[in-house]
Amino acid sequence: MARKTQYFEKAGLIRRELLKCATARPMEFPTYTEFGKRVGIPHQGPWAPVLDMIALEEKNNGFPDITFLIVRKDTHYPGQIGFVRAKKPTPKQKERASVEVQRIVDKYNPGTANPYGSRRE
Repeated sequence: MARKTQYFEKAGLIRRELLKCATARPMEFPTYTEFGKRVGIPHQGPWAPVLDMIALEEKNNGFPDITFLIVRKDTHYPGQIGFVRAKKPTPKQKERASVEVQRIVDKYNPGTANPYGSRRE
């Protein structure tokens, strides 16, 4: 039997709120706590299953991974990068975050400064 993704029913709301973050002026990078309040999910989640689902949908549709906008309050980087936990992001994960956030900026909010530095694939 297939396991149900927790918070699956909120996937549409989460995606809409992420798009609001992506298009806001200035662009928003909420923490898990801040974003959780917006969508009614505890800050400890579990976030990964529903964010992975959204990330894959975005990628499969040729869009940047907007889940990179939700960040940890201690590192200011996403809690996972490239589907791998990023409690203490490695240099490679930081590079990946920079590239993906630049894709988000280019698509949804041109001219916004990339908080990780502007890098392109």
